[in-house]
Amino acid sequence: MHPLIPAEKPSDEWINQWAVAAAQKDVDDCLRALHVHIDDVTDLHRPICIASGRCCRFREHGHLLAVSGLEALWTLQRAGRVLAVDEAARALEEGACAFLGGTMCTVHGRRPTGCRTYHCDGTARVWQEPLAESVHGAVRALHAQVGVPYLLAEWTWLLHAIEQARHRGLLGGGHGAYHAGDAGVRTAQ
Repeated sequence: MHPLIPAEKPSDEWINQWAVAAAQKDVDDCLRALHVHIDDVTDLHRPICIASGRCCRFREHGHLLAVSGLEALWTLQRAGRVLAVDEAARALEEGACAFLGGTMCTVHGRRPTGCRTYHCDGTARVWQEPLAESVHGAVRALHAQVGVPYLLAEWTWLLHAIEQARHRGLLGGGHGAYHAGDAGVRTAQ
């Protein structure tokens, strides 16, 4: 099994902790600051993007997107819509992002740091890998700073695990938003 696809799904307790933390202003501020940093570095290098959607069709193009639990809940809370269990299952089965609409990202401004640091442009590899490692270190430190469990996993696998938990009644359950079930935390879109 691949290291980004753990043998066991994250516990409901972990998912709930990520949801509570993702709704906090300091976490939001930190992730947004990381996004600005990534955008600034990317602007300096100007990778070519032809909007092919290739970066979001992971299996087809031989790569995986690594996302932390906290980042996944941060993105889901701000996505503007709730995924259905079958959408998350299909994304996992196909190895493509559930938020890919045609060839475009439907959560572009709210996408995880791994999406922001990956570019299909072959010339980007020289600078994107050190940037991704640096940002990943900051995301890992953020988990420790806010006292939530750290899990780095493949994006479609993690989305599916979170969506299954939401469907079981965690995070608002049913057709609700991705808020912490026992803390009553709701986030603005």
